[in-house]
Amino acid sequence: MAPDDVPSVTPDPPETSTLLPPLDAHPPEPSEAAQSGEPLYQGRYVMGPPLGKGGTSTVYRAWDTDLKRHVAIKRLQPPLSLDAHARTRFNREGKAIARLSHPNLVTLIDRGSTDTEEYLVFQYVHGRSLKDLIRATGPLEVQDAGQIAGQIAEGLAQAHLAGIVHRDVKPQNILLDAEGRVKLIDFGIATGADWTQVTREGSIIGSSRYMSPEQVQGRPVDERTDIYSLGIVMYEMLTGEPPFHGTTVVEIGRQHVRDRPKPLVEVQPETPPAVDRIVLRCLEKLPESRFQSMDELLGALIALDLYRPQHAGGGLLGALRRTVLGPAHPETLSDSSEWTPPPGTYPDLAEADAASYLAGAGGEAAGDRDKLSASPRRTDLKRRRRRRGRGRGGRRLGIIALGAVVVTAVVLGAWALFWNTGTAPDLLGKSVDEAKSIAAAAGLKIEVDAEQQLVPGTAAGTVVKQEPAAGAAVPQETVRVVVTREPTAVKLASLKDLDPEGDKKENHDLLPQLIDGDETTGWSTESYKSAAFGNLKQGVGVAFELDSSATMLEITSPVPGWAGEVQAPDAGGQMTKVATLDGSNKQVVDLGRAVQSGRIWITKLAADPKNEGRFNAQLSDLRFYR
Repeated sequence: MAPDDVPSVTPDPPETSTLLPPLDAHPPEPSEAAQSGEPLYQGRYVMGPPLGKGGTSTVYRAWDTDLKRHVAIKRLQPPLSLDAHARTRFNREGKAIARLSHPNLVTLIDRGSTDTEEYLVFQYVHGRSLKDLIRATGPLEVQDAGQIAGQIAEGLAQAHLAGIVHRDVKPQNILLDAEGRVKLIDFGIATGADWTQVTREGSIIGSSRYMSPEQVQGRPVDERTDIYSLGIVMYEMLTGEPPFHGTTVVEIGRQHVRDRPKPLVEVQPETPPAVDRIVLRCLEKLPESRFQSMDELLGALIALDLYRPQHAGGGLLGALRRTVLGPAHPETLSDSSEWTPPPGTYPDLAEADAASYLAGAGGEAAGDRDKLSASPRRTDLKRRRRRRGRGRGGRRLGIIALGAVVVTAVVLGAWALFWNTGTAPDLLGKSVDEAKSIAAAAGLKIEVDAEQQLVPGTAAGTVVKQEPAAGAAVPQETVRVVVTREPTAVKLASLKDLDPEGDKKENHDLLPQLIDGDETTGWSTESYKSAAFGNLKQGVGVAFELDSSATMLEITSPVPGWAGEVQAPDAGGQMTKVATLDGSNKQVVDLGRAVQSGRIWITKLAADPKNEGRFNAQLSDLRFYR
């Protein structure tokens, strides 16, 4: 991929924490803040020290004189505080958070603006960012990483339910309080389907180390973009660093688009393979190959006992919470410790919780759970659960039966994800969705290769290679496929008519109509007496210069029958053929290599239907892609 294949992005701002101090730094006593003698900000807040600074805003600790508590105030900094575009984006963050209410999302308390100010007031979280934690401790334990990822996934699921995509999930925007509760912050670049766009089409929004391939390429995003970014965060939690590195944002962006991350088991050999697969599925290049929702990701985490839902609610998580784990009890449940079921929850029929049901499925994932939960504390916890479960009879049989149905859904999803086997079906020519359906019916999983090919005349997302081949055994229950990608348009910088053996001109005034997007207009050669230019010359054509290299050309012609070739300079500067043109109505040709300049050289003319006995070549549209 040439350097221009990855658009430039704004460098990441310094990775400073926001909304919170280090864990051991305590805010001043309310009395100290109230008596500081400083003027009130916006007539209400006593401003404290800055907590962090990003590319556009600074966050301060403050004392709310109305509510008598500490808050965090985020202020848009000059000169952006006077810029209408920046103020609109900042204001959008407030509107986004105001629509959300979830324990794992930071709470907005107040928002406001003046002629020179834009500010947001958030709850104050005493703790540290996940980035600070990783820097201080290095890689996290698998169980701890799963608990953090699960809480963030729950918060993002709520945002996605409201139609909001965060677009900037990264450790700097994940806060952990002193009890291990997790909150996601900074919805400043979030987007929603019904929002007025304040981001230019094709612009790159996000932090380079955590951006999805579609963000890097300036393509539309949806909730699966947040799944990719959360996968990067999970990778960093488990290894101590993100998977892709580089000295420039372009270099990092290129890796997001093209390179596969090194498997976790190669970086941290103790990582359970099933956990590795979950993270790598989040990091698939095509959104269609990732988990399709946060609920799917949560189901995989729950299936491996990496996460226990923290908050009762609707959907699968709420059902698991209510029917299998039972109601929360203050004396046995906190967000920072293991949950112990109340007495009588489990009859003799079921002596364990959801994780124990899942362990009965056998296979590799069960072994992974054993590895995750072999600590003395968890062993003792299971022993206590068994004692509490004995002698209760069938009083809770209905609850357990309903819970088993819910858990079975998770088990089946995990089984399909990790353990199925089969022989490879024929997937060539199928779309990714079709290939996934066919593979699933055969008990297999599809893995889309990071390398995507641009194939002329083939729709994006079409399978063009597969391994193993159709009919062959699939040793690891996964068929690896290569698919076509969406072409990226390359802009024409200039066009010039060519007639080297004639008067040096060939309808120069019509050239702009080749790139006006209107196929009813176009350029044509001059009119000749024969298809061979009346034996006066070998050919005519159009020279082109592109803004960046292209590998594919599309030509539209209203009248077929002419012929020619695409020529480009070789290493010595000589024009050589890189593709043949057959003169059909619509031609999509592979240029064979990256081309930034060259010419459309016409060697044979077609009969002019409007002028009997005369010949020319008519082109109505000319487009280049990479």
